[in-house]
Amino acid sequence: MPDVVSVAVEPLAGGSSAFLAVLALESAAGVHRRVVFRQHTNRASKEHTSLVASKEFHLTQELAGEGLAVARPLALHGSETCDGPWLVSEWVEGTTQVAEIDLAAALLQMAGYLARLHHVEPDRLSAPGIAQIEDPVEALPKYLLDDQIGRSIKRVLHAGVERHPNASVLLHGDFWPGNVMFESGHLVAVLDWEDAMWGDPLADLACARVELACAYGAEGSERFTASYLASNLQLDEHDLPLWDIYVSSTALSAMHRWGLAPGDEAARRETTGHFLEAAFERLIAI
Repeated sequence: MPDVVSVAVEPLAGGSSAFLAVLALESAAGVHRRVVFRQHTNRASKEHTSLVASKEFHLTQELAGEGLAVARPLALHGSETCDGPWLVSEWVEGTTQVAEIDLAAALLQMAGYLARLHHVEPDRLSAPGIAQIEDPVEALPKYLLDDQIGRSIKRVLHAGVERHPNASVLLHGDFWPGNVMFESGHLVAVLDWEDAMWGDPLADLACARVELACAYGAEGSERFTASYLASNLQLDEHDLPLWDIYVSSTALSAMHRWGLAPGDEAARRETTGHFLEAAFERLIAI
């Protein structure tokens, strides 16, 4: 809308790594439109390169072309001048909240979406700034807490673990219920592609598993897992306990920066801690 004559700004809650706002635009002809403004600042809780906005802008363009439901990008400013790079995307009507009666269908759609994403041919994507995910064995020591479970995991890693890595695919990087929009029971968009990386698809699966355990309990997490694996039969599941340990450990090490209410953080820490312990038991049983 190049002839915009007025803009109303409404900040959005929930963005721990960027400033988010809804822009209500009005054109000279009286046409109204809502869009989402996202700016990565130097004060963000995550470290990003100056390509973060460009990566998300071009990647969501490409994924839309692949038929994946995303918030279509509209404008990009990639410079690090002012407070950081920013992009504008379309406003998607819907909610991230899922009623209990709709949960089974929602989990099925989420699993299907993630499997479809992981089947996108890497050579069809050319967005800048997509890096390789770090190796979980090499990275875990910096995330593990200095407690009994953390020390036990370090000893096992030091002794060596067998690896069966899968071929690298595009990862969303933060696939959790808060980034999945539904409207009338249908998945209409997956948001926030700032953490997109190349890597083992089990990394995305593990991220979703622990987040779904926090949101809907172990049953919801396992139902999602079964649906995803049924859509990705060629996947080697051997390293899933390792990736479960990695994502739960990174979450526990960073959760204090997420701006959660004390009670919510405590509940998440408890669930994530149990998830970590169960993953470790599976790892040493292999």
